[in-house]
Order: sequence, then structure tokens, then C-alpha cells
Amino acid sequence: MATGLSESQKEEIRAVAARALKLLPADPGDGEAAGRIERAARAATTALDPTYTVLVSGLRSVGKSTFVSALWGDSQLLPTAVRDCTQTNTLIRIPAPDEEDRSLKLAYLERDDAVEFATRGLAYYRLAQMLSEVLGPLGPRLDELPPEERLRAAARAVRTLFDERKDVYVLHEHLSEQLDQLEEFLAFLDSDSYRPGGVVDARWEDRREHLMGRRRSDGRTLDVGKLLALRHVEVVRASDAWTGGTPRLIDTPWIPTFHNARRSDLILEQARTADILVIISLPEPYAPEEWVHRILRESPRLVGRTVLVFNQLDTVDTSQLFSRGGFAEAFADSSEADGKLGFKGENILVACSRLPFLERDERDPAVKERSEKLRGILERIRRMSADSRSGTFRDALHAACDPGDAGIETLRTRLDAVWRVEVMKDRGRAALDAVAAVGEMDVEPGNAGAWGELAGRARRASLSLW
Repeated sequence: MATGLSESQKEEIRAVAARALKLLPADPGDGEAAGRIERAARAATTALDPTYTVLVSGLRSVGKSTFVSALWGDSQLLPTAVRDCTQTNTLIRIPAPDEEDRSLKLAYLERDDAVEFATRGLAYYRLAQMLSEVLGPLGPRLDELPPEERLRAAARAVRTLFDERKDVYVLHEHLSEQLDQLEEFLAFLDSDSYRPGGVVDARWEDRREHLMGRRRSDGRTLDVGKLLALRHVEVVRASDAWTGGTPRLIDTPWIPTFHNARRSDLILEQARTADILVIISLPEPYAPEEWVHRILRESPRLVGRTVLVFNQLDTVDTSQLFSRGGFAEAFADSSEADGKLGFKGENILVACSRLPFLERDERDPAVKERSEKLRGILERIRRMSADSRSGTFRDALHAACDPGDAGIETLRTRLDAVWRVEVMKDRGRAALDAVAAVGEMDVEPGNAGAWGELAGRARRASLSLW
């Protein structure tokens, strides 16, 4: 069984990297060979970087933000809500050496990108459909306009229609929220607060507003418009929860079934750079979303690095735990189906992220009462599963039922193992292969022989990683 890179393998990668750097030309110039030499050498030097990226995904209301906060070891890290909570990709990372802990950064889309996403968003789609249905050929020819003019023309036309025809407003009042979103988005693009393609600092205390927007009394987002211009939000927070490599977690929003190009495209963009994919599901039958199938087709090696976590174990109907249609059956069926996709059995886990999330605030009597109730539910599930013949399922349940684990520590351990065994080997192999490939080229005469010898050494080191 693979156990990750040995010390001798790490040392060989370092040696190849050091030699490659020494062979870099003093003036690499613009030639193809010089560029490939430099990229190969740099790749080898970063192959042993202990930082890796974990993308956390899942449907709405599966507890992603609570889960990520518990995983990071800070229950106050991310805001939570009953309805669709996180509105944009959220990168959580530890501070750089010269960076302040508890800091927030907003990374904005370029204007053309933000506008293009908005034209493929649900708000614009619904408004354009309404104009077409009500005005027909007399309405604005939106498809003939450039993207930003299309958005502005649609917003103006709907606002005018609502003001002049009360009957239309009454019938389509439910679209007022979409109109407000679009108008707010356009107003934000015109404001001094918008920095196209830039990154700006924000107050730590305002992260709820930037991640999920302000909320109405019924839970709906009040000011989502300006959030549509965000590429992602960076949450910089120290964590002592990790003993191995240092992950960067990306908490992603739920992707509605249709008309949300911004969320789906930006999640795919982040997934293409991720080392590990963590999918959060409720304790019920799980079927991967279409974008998950897509990214696994694009990056087949990511299949072995995908971890499925059945969260919110406390919501299971204990009377049906081992009955037909219960969680035990759902776990088995999902494991079999996902195994056919290439998921590894050891990467299918169970968790109750609410427990460690709540335990940090037990000074509040109401929170303490909820924590005690949760422990009682988990203890009942643990006793019920004690005699289960399904060892894999039983072990996953017991980890989630353990008050000192709740499945969170088990996942940290699993992520560390995937990083060591899968990610580091792939990085080292890719770097060594890049160095070996340079040796096949016609490089500068002064170092061609040395690169040839180094390429042979890199090939032998790469083979040792298989």
C-alpha cells in the first residue's frame, strides 16, 4: 500500500531541483527552451510545498459552512443561515508571515466577466422572460445589445413597466427581488467601491455581509446584487487544528439547477486548481451533481482524492437506521455507486459537525442544552450500531458519534493521508517528468550535456514514485 514520499525520495527531488536551478541560464531570454527549463526547475522546487487546496462542495442546507468552521477549529469563522447562505467562493487560509490574523480580502471579477456572468444569471433570465411574454415584439431587442447595455435595458424596461402598468406589477410582483438585484449590481459597478479585477481589504467584523449579504426577516438576501461582482472572498485566520500539511479550504456556494453561470463557472475554475475535493451530503442517498461528473472527467486523478462526507448525522431517523430505506442502506448503496466512479471506500465518512461547532459556545445555556441533546442522540446511534455487521459503516458511525471526534478529526486525518500519499507523489512525479522532458529538447549548448544527465536522473527518480 502506498505510504507517501520517503525521506530518500524527498531528498532526491530536492537534489534534482537544486541542480536544475544551477543550470538555469543567467539570462533565460524568451526562447521556448529557456522558458521550459525555468518552469521545470521552479516546479521541482515547489513539489514538496506542504500547502494543498481542498474544495468543499455540496447542495444547499447540508451544513457546509458549519462543517468548514468546525474543520478549521473556529466556530465563529463563517456565517450560517437556514436558507441559501454562502453566496460566493470563500478561501480560508492561514496568515502569511507578514499578514495579520483575522483579516478579510475581497477579490473582484473584471468588469466584462462580472457582466457576462450576470447576463447568464437567474435574475436577468427571469426579467427578460417576463418582458418577452408581456411586450412581445414591442419589447426591447435585448439579444442584439452588448452585454452591459442588455442588462441596463432590461432593468429600465421592467422598472418602467412596473411603474406604468399596475396590473403587470401585481401579476409579477415576485420579480421585484430579481429587479432589485440587477439594479443594485449595476449601481455597484458604477460606484467607487468596485475595483475591477482587484483585491481590497475589508473589516473582519463585516465578513457576514460580504459572504452572504444582509438578510430580510424571512431569511432572504437583501443585497445580493453587489456580491455578484465578487470572484471570491479570502478569510485569513490562524488554525492549530492541523498537524501535517497546511490546507487552504474553499467553501463553495450551492449551485442552483439552472441559470447561475457565475457560481458554476467559478466553482469549476476553483476545482481545477484543487488538490482534494470534499463533498458534503445529508445522510441519505447521494448522487454526484453534473459539475462533479464534469470535473472528474477533466481531472481523472481527482477521483481518488475525492472525499464524501455524510454530515448532520443527528438528523437521522434512528427508528429507521437499519431498516429498508434507512441510512445504513443509503450509505451502502452510495458507497457501491460511488465506488464504480472510482471513489475509494476509505474516503467515504460520516460526521456531525454541529457538535464541535456548538461546543465552543457552551457558556450560553441554550447552546449547552442543544449540545447535550446532540450528545444524547449520537450516543443512541452508537449503541444501536455497536453490533452492526457492516464494519465500514459501523466504524464511520462511531467516529461521528464520538464527542471528541464527531467525524471532524477523522476527516482531518484522512485529508492529511490523501495529501501525503496522493498529492505529494503526483507533484513530485510531475516536477521530475518536467525536468526529464527538458533533457529531450535542444537546450543551450553550454548546459545541454548537464541537462541530459539530470534528465536521466529525474526519469529514474520519477519511476521510483510509481
